[in-house]
Amino acid sequence: MVIFSKAPVRICDIGGWTDTWFYKEIGAVFNICIDLFSHVKIIENSMKIINIFSENLDLSTQITNYDKIEYDGTLDLLKAAIKRMEIKSGLDIYVRTDAPPGCGTGTSASIAVALISALAHYSDKHLDPQEIAEIAHKLEIEELNLQSGVQDQFAAAYGGINFMEIDYPSVKISSIKISEKKIFELESHLILVYLSSRSSSEMHKAVIENYENGKSDTIKAFETMKTCAHEMKKAINSNIKEVGEVMNKNWQAQKKLHPLMVNPVIEKAEKIAHESGALGFKINGAGGGGSVTILTGTGNEYSLKKKLIDNRFTLLPAKLNFKGVQTWDLF
Repeated sequence: MVIFSKAPVRICDIGGWTDTWFYKEIGAVFNICIDLFSHVKIIENSMKIINIFSENLDLSTQITNYDKIEYDGTLDLLKAAIKRMEIKSGLDIYVRTDAPPGCGTGTSASIAVALISALAHYSDKHLDPQEIAEIAHKLEIEELNLQSGVQDQFAAAYGGINFMEIDYPSVKISSIKISEKKIFELESHLILVYLSSRSSSEMHKAVIENYENGKSDTIKAFETMKTCAHEMKKAINSNIKEVGEVMNKNWQAQKKLHPLMVNPVIEKAEKIAHESGALGFKINGAGGGGSVTILTGTGNEYSLKKKLIDNRFTLLPAKLNFKGVQTWDLF
């Protein structure tokens, strides 16, 4: 038996950072899933060994003792999924991603979601999207002792356009319905730009320190971003200009979290976007690099894309996804 699974990533995470453990209020996040997937393929083997291969990173690891899985820095998230799902049979597991590493689009969470769904299918366990998302989150915070928000796992599991109210780690998710016309409009105006690979650990540490020390700009920024999530829930079905205004408001607040949020590459992309009549600009994820969602003005989509390419930026597809994690098998 061969099992396949794929889960989408998200962009334009309005209200991001308020889905974290250290934010003491009820958080709110709005995000959009797109057709950039994390892919998993599982093949049974007869060797009683689990082989894990990351095709993008050209890394591999092996589990020979199911009862003593060790986290040593090599594909630990995938090993954690094996442990949590109590897999004790021979498998070859292949993982690859459409999004570049460190893209800031929740790729790690989508990998975890896809793998958990595939392993549940293999084990004949029936998990709904909520359960898959919760397990994926626990891999990071309980198995690996990492700092992790919760929005990415739920986005990957459910797909679509979502508004989440977060009493960490609990998530109340609402799917936002939009018309086919609005889908076409968003897809024609959204540009996803890859900036650079970045690790968010230093950023998390810096922002947490500012927040826990009660720095006024940081506290105010959190409240503004949360408000933006509520505003985007309403704006998404309104005039496209309003969507851009909320994106800009969120980004201006996000920049106030810490000076690490901005660098010359980001400033260059933002300058090109605004000079080309873009309506909205929002760095995806923690910030400081990764990727950016740009909302173009009507009629200048091509010229903005051309300017970005001419300045050596990489454009990624941004087709909306409404299916969430999908899993199937072949015999």
